[in-house]
Amino acid sequence: MAVKGVDISEHNGEVDFAALKRAGVAFVLLRCGYGGDYPGQDDECWEKNLKKAEETGMPWGAYLYSYAKNKEMAQSEARHTLRLLAGRKPPYGVWYDVEDPQQVGADLVSICETYGTAIEAQGLYCGIYSSLNWLEHKLNSPRLDRFDKWVAQWNSLCEYQKPYGIWQFTNGWQIAGKRFDGNWAYKDYPALTGAKEEEGPPKAKSRVFSEQGNSVTQPFGNGHGGVDLGWDKDPETPVVAHSPGRVVFCQTGQKNDTGSSGNASYGNCVKLEHENGWHTLYAHMSAVKVKYGERVPTGRQIGNMGNTGNSYGNHLHFEVRNSGGTRVDPVPYLTADLPGLPTKEEEKEEAGMTYEQWKAYQEQYERELAAKPTSKWAEEAVAYCRARGIMNGDANGRFRPQSLITRQEAAQLMKNLGDRLAEEA
Repeated sequence: MAVKGVDISEHNGEVDFAALKRAGVAFVLLRCGYGGDYPGQDDECWEKNLKKAEETGMPWGAYLYSYAKNKEMAQSEARHTLRLLAGRKPPYGVWYDVEDPQQVGADLVSICETYGTAIEAQGLYCGIYSSLNWLEHKLNSPRLDRFDKWVAQWNSLCEYQKPYGIWQFTNGWQIAGKRFDGNWAYKDYPALTGAKEEEGPPKAKSRVFSEQGNSVTQPFGNGHGGVDLGWDKDPETPVVAHSPGRVVFCQTGQKNDTGSSGNASYGNCVKLEHENGWHTLYAHMSAVKVKYGERVPTGRQIGNMGNTGNSYGNHLHFEVRNSGGTRVDPVPYLTADLPGLPTKEEEKEEAGMTYEQWKAYQEQYERELAAKPTSKWAEEAVAYCRARGIMNGDANGRFRPQSLITRQEAAQLMKNLGDRLAEEA
């Protein structure tokens, strides 16, 4: 499951942790200090930021900016870190920030190994932060493979080829008037560090994934018209239809573009229309497995989770819209049926019918549906169109004023209208 976080130091000034939470920040990485073990090199906001994180229940990690040029300096930096931690166990671990130009030419592999070993000796989880270039060319020794990596690459994707746990993808995430470095964490660090609280009941199986439960990384509201769902094990986990429906919007061929807007911001996207007039929408997918106009049953794969459109990491943006077109909070429906649709048990019963039983059921359903009166607000318009032969309903004589029509239906409508105008001319 990928979650978003920020890293913070005294350079960020006064930070509103409640605003961070509202913006979807799930963890913070706090600078404790820089260089060797001297009180004058403690981060001025370390204690204040740590207190805020603990008071707001924000999971945190610590990092120290390194100036070390040899093993002795690295040992002093480890003592500096441990002094400031004062026995605390950061849920998001301890990170060694190795990037200073003064360190060029030093034995950085031995320096990192020395610091990491000292941190691990105290039972703490330790990783290394640096730029993509330094990780590939200065810190690429197998001796450092045992340490987790926090990769700094301000880009639409992380190109580091070795395993890593955190990606710093931007230095320009604006929150409450302040600019932060934005990060994606791809591991369950509280579990890795042993700081995770006792697990609650297992997550319920999701209606929109075939192989995992629900992992909400950004909730509905505050301008966000759906929920963002992260991944547990596979960043391209299969996405499936929540309920039976027809594909009424299908956008493919999209790439990652964090500046995109409108429909393009959804990336590769599918919208389904359901028999109750509601819609579900699935966005940012890496691949789409259905076509426009196709009817799909519950659980049919429609794509794979991805990172296309205006997206900062693999996830699924899922929306639910009611019959009036209003976006509603999808959370109550992640494991439940949409209003007015057959339940999963009813669908199972139908799936177990013989062909003859299914055909008879469908014919009865079509008769009952055709016999239902048209919605009151559309009666006058339907009567007008029917009387002039402009529209005669679908193949079963039904009018669907709450539903979208296909391109073929629209073309036939325009032809009928043209014929009537020609006759009246």
